[in-house]
Amino acid sequence: MVNQLPDSLRRRAVLRASGGIAAGAFLAPSLLVAPARGAEPRVIAHRLRAAPGKAMLLSPPYGETAVWSYNGQVPGPTLRARQGDRLRVAVENALAEETTVHWHGVRLPNAMDGVPHLTQPPIAANGGTFIYEFDLPDAGTYWYHPHA
Repeated sequence: MVNQLPDSLRRRAVLRASGGIAAGAFLAPSLLVAPARGAEPRVIAHRLRAAPGKAMLLSPPYGETAVWSYNGQVPGPTLRARQGDRLRVAVENALAEETTVHWHGVRLPNAMDGVPHLTQPPIAANGGTFIYEFDLPDAGTYWYHPHA
């Protein structure tokens, strides 16, 4: 497949122009999948804990804002893997509401897509858990977020 995008629209140029990955990661938690380097595929395990927290979303004099976070962060942590790896993410829901994790742009089994009551039952409130596990066939920068 031939890439027909102009250089100015390629991923690295867009990230460079936007101030790098840190600027892009501010918009949503990221899943970064690096191109394969000939190494054997690995299982990359992560844990995400969805829980209430506080974050400085506005500059002073405004105080912290109540948020739902992953691992106490807004945005959640960046998950890193290589193309061809298998991603395993154990999600604990410490929220008082049901939740799921939806993975934008990643080719994955429908049962791992994180759409509550459609592709999976929601993760129960107050301590429910779910393990997302899927192969990463494509390199790229993706994001994840709740769908409940």
